[in-house]
Amino acid sequence: MSGLGDGDLEVRPLDPARHGEAAAVWDATFADTHPLSRRAWDAWWGSPDANAELAWAAERDDELVGFALARAPRRPWAPPDVGHVALLAVRPDAQRAGVGGALWDAALAALRDRGRSRVRLGADPERLLPGVPVAAPPATWRFLRARGAVPGAFEVDLLLDLRPPVPGPGLPPGVELVADAPDEAAAFVARAFPGRWADEVARFAAAGTTVLALRREGRTVGFCVAARPEDALQGGGLAWTAGLHGHVVGLGPLGLEEAARGGGLGLALVAEAARWQRAHGADAAVIDWTDLTGFYGRLGAFVWRAYQRAEVPT
Repeated sequence: MSGLGDGDLEVRPLDPARHGEAAAVWDATFADTHPLSRRAWDAWWGSPDANAELAWAAERDDELVGFALARAPRRPWAPPDVGHVALLAVRPDAQRAGVGGALWDAALAALRDRGRSRVRLGADPERLLPGVPVAAPPATWRFLRARGAVPGAFEVDLLLDLRPPVPGPGLPPGVELVADAPDEAAAFVARAFPGRWADEVARFAAAGTTVLALRREGRTVGFCVAARPEDALQGGGLAWTAGLHGHVVGLGPLGLEEAARGGGLGLALVAEAARWQRAHGADAAVIDWTDLTGFYGRLGAFVWRAYQRAEVPT
């Protein structure tokens, strides 16, 4: 039973003046498992793909009881037939009354109108979620499966405690990690990882986020984004750290060019980047959206949050 009055439910575009109320609806529903960082929320709205015409509010008696945020990215690397439902939340006292279904229908109709024949749950540019949280109740999957969702790959966010010394190898002779060459690092990513990573790293570098460059004999062969909560542009891994104690930072995306892989340099890059964050006052680091649990586990990183990808035909 809903605790609301008997007024008619209205689904309409979300008024920007009610963004704060929408964030409060999210926290009222999911704060126990995914307390939303307001900086990450604001950064999501600051994305080039944020579109007020794809944000929906459910209102009853002028009360905001739920919302849905969708995206239809127009990045060169983004599949033109794919849209995203980034977040959907219904206030607990309004659940089981058709609110979520009405919001879902509005979001998918808007994406269909923009030519999107497939919809992914999360995983959008400047994403907040890479998929459906495993912590979500079974009712979430009942809701999604009833609407044609197909569960997919399993992804995790890892947490690395930086208070004890970071294990793992040091950098070999002739290799150094530098923090003062963001343009060099971004140019390397554009060459070695064209597409989503190149786009993301260019945006991070332009916003002043530290992008570490790994040089071997003077030539850049790898990179690591070293995100911090005070950065102007928030990485997705820092969206849900409100419940953690201490100074929590992000590591990644990160990678090596193909010719530099296979000799242990990748693990050394991660270890050295973690030590850099530790030296700059970090207590823990999030390594987000990965399935390489064994690789990062060698440094002590453990699974903190888990998600399952899902896609729905429109």
